[in-house]
Amino acid sequence: MKMLTLEDRKELERMWSENAAPVKVAATLDISLCTVYAELKRGQAIDSEGEVVLDKNFRPAYSAERGQSTYNRNLRNRGRRPKRQASERSE
Repeated sequence: MKMLTLEDRKELERMWSENAAPVKVAATLDISLCTVYAELKRGQAIDSEGEVVLDKNFRPAYSAERGQSTYNRNLRNRGRRPKRQASERSE
């Protein structure tokens, strides 16, 4: 399983802004189509009203930096959660 780097995400951002099809992006980056869609969701922008921001092609806008920061945050948060303290359980 290939992990995307920031350079891969920037290439995805460039191709997406040039209106490339997700299938072509997947073939170029040598990743699965499911990974492309997951990454596009990870890096999409949400405005203050909770709506998805659209790009010039009227598709959800993608940002490589936002995708990378979301990936890093999720990577940091994964794993086993610490046990709750006894004082928290009694409340």
